[in-house]
Formats: sequence, C-alpha cells, structure tokens
Amino acid sequence: KGSVSSYSIKLGYHTADNLKRRYIALDLETTGLNPYVDRIVEVGAVIFEEGQVVNKYSSLVNAGVSISPDVTAINCITNDMISSAPLEKEVYSELIDFLGDALDGQTVICAHNAKFDISFLSETFIRLGYDARIHYVDTLELSRSLILYLENYKLGTVAAHFGVVNGHIHRAISDSEVCGRILWELLKLKDEEKELMYK
Repeated sequence: KGSVSSYSIKLGYHTADNLKRRYIALDLETTGLNPYVDRIVEVGAVIFEEGQVVNKYSSLVNAGVSISPDVTAINCITNDMISSAPLEKEVYSELIDFLGDALDGQTVICAHNAKFDISFLSETFIRLGYDARIHYVDTLELSRSLILYLENYKLGTVAAHFGVVNGHIHRAISDSEVCGRILWELLKLKDEEKELMYK
C-alpha cells in the first residue's frame, strides 16, 4: 500500500502570490460518494501558470466496476465508454507524471469541494501503492469566504458569477478548467482585499 497525506492550504496574501505563479486544477468523476468503495471513472487536470492554461490531462478510467444509471444520468459516462477506457494502472502512471511536484507538496492542487476529490485521489494512490504529499485549496470554501450573497456555491453558480463558461458540465476536464479559472478570479479578489487593507 502507498502512503498519502494531504493538507488544506489557507489563502493568505503570501500563499495567493505563490498560487498566481502556478497551480493545478483537478476534477474527478466517480461511481459514487464513498472513496473507500466507489471508484474514479474519469480524471481531468489542468496546469495554470500566471492564470493561463499551459497543459491538460484527461482520461476515462476502466476501474473494473460498473456505473449505475443514476451516475450516468449526472455525468453521461456509460459502462460502454468505460469498457474501452485505459485501466487504472495506466491512467495513474500517466497522471502521476502529469502532476509532478504537486505530489510532494510543491505545486498546489485546487478543486471545488476539494475534500471529495482529494479523498478519492488519496485512496486510489494508497490502493495502487503510490506515495504522495498533497497541498490543496478548495474553491468552494474560498468562494464562500470571498463572494457574498450567491444563491449557492455550486461550481456552475460561481462560474456564472465570474462569467466563466463550462462547455461540458460534470465532465472532468471541463470542470477542472472551470475550477482553475474560478481560482484565478478568487485570487484577484484576494488582491483587491489586500489593496483595501493597506490603503
């Protein structure tokens, strides 16, 4: 078994400055809500540098489990799609290469409702025998603290607030890119907060 630790990073002014240089947005589609029982069926990750997309990784995952009709209704991923997808071993080998120094805590990963995605990623790494130390920020939590009076703080609602368009809702690569763009907008709000504080 692997060993994985994860740490939620608080967004202070120094942290925000570091994040602006580089971060990786992550989104996962899964067969359910339990990281110990359910499996990841799609991975999407996008590297941002200075607010711009510089690289993307996306893959469906054949995890050897079936997808229920309820899950397919949400993300449109079917059992037929998964049956011809790469196996876990292949996908995670590629993903680990893509994530690079994010797996020893140097590049921060962002996700919307990050505890969900990080818990699934961590459990999968442990099960497959990989070690990692992950530092992450949660755009859901940050949105709640930096944007007042939204109807809710779902990914789509926050994206609409910032004028960010999601072409394929509940697909991992599109959701991860939207999450990364939201983080960039939140970092700009943090800058504005800093300017007001030091006026």
